[in-house]
Amino acid sequence: MKKHINKYFAVIAVVMFLIACSTKKNTAMTRAYHSTTTKYNILYNGQLAYDEGIETLKTKYHDDFNNILTVERIQPEKDAVIVQQERDPNFQRAEEKAVKAAHLHSIYISGKEHNPQMDEAYMLLGKSRYHDNRYVPALEAFNYILLKYPDSDLFYDAQVWKEKTNLRLEYYNVAIKNLKKLLRDDKFKNQTKSEALATLAQGYIYSDYLDSAKIPLKEAIELTNNLDERARYTYILGQLNSKTGDKEAAIANFQRIIDYNHKVPRSYLINAYAGKFSNQDFKTVDTLVFLKEYNKLLKDRENRAYQDVIYNQMGTLYDLYGVSPKAIENYNKSLSKIKDNNYLKVSNYRSLADLYYKQKVYEMAGKYYDSTMVNMNPESREYLTIKHKRNNLIDIVKFEAIIKENDSILYLVGLSPDARKAQVDKFIEERKIADAKQEAKEKAANAKVGSSASTLGLGGNSNFYFYSQNTVASAKQDFKKKWGDRALTDNWRLKSMASSSSNTNSNSDLAENNSEGTENKNPENLEDMRYNSNFFLSQIPTDPADIKDMKKDRDNAYYQLGLIYSDRLQEYQIAADRLEKLLTLNPNPELIEPTKYHLYKIYSKLNPAKAELVLNDLKTNHPNSQYTKVLLDPNAKLELENSPIQEYERIYALYKNGALYETLELLEDRIPKIMNDGIVSKYEYLKAMTIGRLNGLEDYKKAMNYVLQTYPNSKEAAEAKRILNVEIPMLLQKSFKNDLSRNIKMIYEVDYPLSEESIELRNKLQRYANDRAHTGVKFSADMYSKNKMFFVLHGVKSGNIAKSAQMYLEISNDYGIKKTPTLISSEDYGVVLIKKNWDEYLKTQLPSKQNNEQ
Repeated sequence: MKKHINKYFAVIAVVMFLIACSTKKNTAMTRAYHSTTTKYNILYNGQLAYDEGIETLKTKYHDDFNNILTVERIQPEKDAVIVQQERDPNFQRAEEKAVKAAHLHSIYISGKEHNPQMDEAYMLLGKSRYHDNRYVPALEAFNYILLKYPDSDLFYDAQVWKEKTNLRLEYYNVAIKNLKKLLRDDKFKNQTKSEALATLAQGYIYSDYLDSAKIPLKEAIELTNNLDERARYTYILGQLNSKTGDKEAAIANFQRIIDYNHKVPRSYLINAYAGKFSNQDFKTVDTLVFLKEYNKLLKDRENRAYQDVIYNQMGTLYDLYGVSPKAIENYNKSLSKIKDNNYLKVSNYRSLADLYYKQKVYEMAGKYYDSTMVNMNPESREYLTIKHKRNNLIDIVKFEAIIKENDSILYLVGLSPDARKAQVDKFIEERKIADAKQEAKEKAANAKVGSSASTLGLGGNSNFYFYSQNTVASAKQDFKKKWGDRALTDNWRLKSMASSSSNTNSNSDLAENNSEGTENKNPENLEDMRYNSNFFLSQIPTDPADIKDMKKDRDNAYYQLGLIYSDRLQEYQIAADRLEKLLTLNPNPELIEPTKYHLYKIYSKLNPAKAELVLNDLKTNHPNSQYTKVLLDPNAKLELENSPIQEYERIYALYKNGALYETLELLEDRIPKIMNDGIVSKYEYLKAMTIGRLNGLEDYKKAMNYVLQTYPNSKEAAEAKRILNVEIPMLLQKSFKNDLSRNIKMIYEVDYPLSEESIELRNKLQRYANDRAHTGVKFSADMYSKNKMFFVLHGVKSGNIAKSAQMYLEISNDYGIKKTPTLISSEDYGVVLIKKNWDEYLKTQLPSKQNNEQ
């Protein structure tokens, strides 16, 4: 009997469970089951994942304290510095849990939700999507709560999160309007109201209404019960007061954060010191007190993670007071301490670049601007500003490097053999001293490591060789010096095992078991090469042609720098120095007159007396010069017969007329003679285009790649990059379509150079095209290769019209052209010219030709 009763109870229990699992019925049992399961299972795990994602975001996110902070920690926007991190999977997991809760446990019957946890599910869904930078789906979730759950206790929270999302979608005016309306209602909690006020302040900040942002932010500070938020809002208020000129209020805000001391995140505390300092009157700041305070911060163990920030601020102090060496030192110390804070890295590199720029050390400034841009988002406004500044320095860095290298070599070339050897010996001695200092430094560092290891008990009481860190480090150094970088493999001493990346080890690859020549090729000889005067003396050029080219490059670099410093940077004195130096170097005669011309223009701004001297020099020594005539007659134009620009225009005209072979010959002759580097890239680009039309796709690709690699910062390089990345891949995919239904070209193939018969054919076709120009027919003579040319009639609308034209040209007494043209579509003609596969195309047309003949 009991067994039957138990069975009945089991069946009833199963039935009740199934009824409870149903979302189609609204009963106390179903509500209890689904509410409990949603809250304590799915949403609980989802909330845990969300909270973990928030903590990860707080850990990985780095605020840009150089700009006004956002009121909440959020993923970087597209115009911010890129932080290299993947999206947190915790937010995705939280979203999955919220979706699962909505799909499996919603009891939506007769237009009403009966599971009281569904608003929590959609709230978690919206917040997870928001922090995953998926704002439109997040907005849908918040709107769903507002539409379906107007009585929910999360209604006002959903309103605030909706406006946060609108801000992220850049609907600033909409968010501000809605928040102001919402804040008129006093029914919601203080914490929610604080978030609403902070969000309103953020809207004003985004809209650049900084004064308006301060009012709601002050109220948010008083209402929030979260100390982290209070510190953040206070810091932002300090930034706003600083931006709007209320320095005293800003100092008070930052001091309030400093007074919190250990109660707030250290990042706020450390940067509050900087904010307080930057708003003080620098003339009244006690720098000794400042440095004492900051040195104390550096010694505090709790601030170790923020030493990069502290050093950055100390660098800023020294920079403001013009103590450049100390500023550079501290900025570099800051860089050495940075782990993953790209904002601060950008700040340091930019500060160093600006500092060198002010000092007119443009080569170093250019390098630091490069480093700045590497760590920035290329789409940001600041990136474009720095790029513009950097572009002005690209040529300066290049030409200064040429001068530095070629001047040194030419100086040695001009010395007597004894003097040359003395200079090299002096250089080697200086290198030995520097190497000795470096070696001593490394040994001291190794000794420190060994001492630390001993202190920590790492084999301190043992005599075993490998327990001594100092001994191990020294042995590694000795091994590397003798053998270089070797892989941990069998036969490691063989030549093939040596690392190709190390110049130092290029000759230390002989194994002990190599029988031939080991006496004279001991690996230790490699180290001696760095101190071998004969080795360096052998590198000095002796070929007169090489020396001439080196001098030409050096002289051109001086000339170009004079123009760049004058025209781009308005650094007239530096420009004058470069040009004056050039005149002392016995430059190419072509450079003397333009150099004096530009010197006159520069001295007209700097020193009129010197300008007059230069003008007199031009009158005396270059009376017939175009430059002298221009200076004497303000209405005259500087038109030189053989200027690179005029030469380019003439050559380009040949290219347009299809004289490709002549164009290439002229370019190859002219390019080596051009002194003005600014136009060489135009010549090389035209040469690449000509090669492409003459030789085909592969040579075209090589020529364009040469332009890109040789002149990377020119407009022509940008166009070459587009051609290589876009056009050439498309051309490679093209094939013949053999569609002669429209857009036909009639091709007359002739040998090149042209015979009298071919010239006569060209003239007839040219006349025919001119007579029918009103119908769209045009003629061109296109080079196919060095020994083949195409006479082309363009604008023939169909194959039938082409055949009629061919027949007319053949029977007409005015033309009498018996030669049969090949018909090709415009698209297929482009394939022929770029791929140079004319013979292949003719084979595809062979059957139709045979049919025509029959």
